[in-house]
Amino acid sequence: MRENLLNNMVNVKSEMDIPEPYCNTPIARILLSHNRCLDPEQYDRAEVLVLMCMDNRQALRLPKKFAFIVRNGGATRNGVSFSLSFTVAVGGIRHIAVIGHSDCMMVDLESRRMDFVRGLSECGGWDKSVAESYFHDSCLLYNKKDAVSSVLSEVDIIRTQFPGIVVAPLYYSLEDDLLYLIN
Repeated sequence: MRENLLNNMVNVKSEMDIPEPYCNTPIARILLSHNRCLDPEQYDRAEVLVLMCMDNRQALRLPKKFAFIVRNGGATRNGVSFSLSFTVAVGGIRHIAVIGHSDCMMVDLESRRMDFVRGLSECGGWDKSVAESYFHDSCLLYNKKDAVSSVLSEVDIIRTQFPGIVVAPLYYSLEDDLLYLIN
């Protein structure tokens, strides 16, 4: 499964691996900075917005002040649309990277229903029926079939919302700690 998945991705090891639309852009800088552990450059302002999952196993290696980073469950626009719009309108952002990752817990979210309800009931002090209802409503927004198709869907929607912005689909492999460009 993992090998098939990575066959549909570009492994960026050098500038020559970057497809034309992303050459000499902040998207290229993300890929090269993270994958090659380049010496950090100093930036005066952010040049890119990164939308990625809140999963703590992902740690991007990026230059300081280079990126706005928005993290939420499943790297979706849900609940962060204003933040995206703000970075474009006020922050001057013209490039967005949407980063999904392997072993995302939002994939097949329904399988986590019991743990979620039990956790909110026991640890969070929620009434069980309220926790169940909340999970049901949230599951509709955050459930993913798989990380790659979710990223591609988010990218398509963001490109429609912001036709003047370059939006790139990326994938963080927890297994090798590398970023890949999704074809």
